[in-house]
Amino acid sequence: MQKPTRFLTPHRRARLIAWALAMLAWAASVMFGERLQTRRHMRERYPLLTLRWPTRLVCKLAMARAAEIAGLRVRRRPLRNAAPAGFRRRTRPHALLRAIVGARLRRALKRGDYAQRLRFLIDALNDLDAFARRWFVPRALRGLAKLCAVVAFAPPAAAILSAPALAPPAADSS
Repeated sequence: MQKPTRFLTPHRRARLIAWALAMLAWAASVMFGERLQTRRHMRERYPLLTLRWPTRLVCKLAMARAAEIAGLRVRRRPLRNAAPAGFRRRTRPHALLRAIVGARLRRALKRGDYAQRLRFLIDALNDLDAFARRWFVPRALRGLAKLCAVVAFAPPAAAILSAPALAPPAADSS
C-alpha cells in the first residue's frame, strides 16, 4: 500500500502557522494597541496591514490539510468538451481558489468588523485540523467544485433562406 505524499511536512506546516500567528498578533497590536494611529498614518506606513493575505494563507493551509485528511490524490485526466449543441464546457478552470473555498466560507471570512475577522483567522490557525474538517473535508469528499461547468453560448448562425425576388411593381402614373 502506498502512502499519499504530503503537500507540506508537519514541521513546515507548524512553522508556517507559527509565523502567520505572529504576523496576526502584530497586526492586532498595531490596530488595537495603546498607541492607536490614524487611518491615514496606518495606510501610509503599513500598506500590508490587510487581512487579504492571511485569509488566503489560512485557506491554502486548510486546503492542503483537508486533502491529506480526505486522502485526495492528484489525478490528471483529459477534459472532454461533450456538451450539446448551443453549449460548451469550460476546459480551463477559472478562479480555482475561489471555487474551492466556496461561498459559505467566503461569507464567514468577511463577517463582522476587523477584530472579529482577525479573531476568526487566529482561531482557525490555532486548530487548523478542526477548521479543515469543518469547511473543506466535506467539500473535498464531494469533489470541491464544478470547475468545468457547461455554459450556454450563441450557436453558429444558420443560413437564411431567401425567397425568390418579387417583380418590381409598375409605377402608377395616372
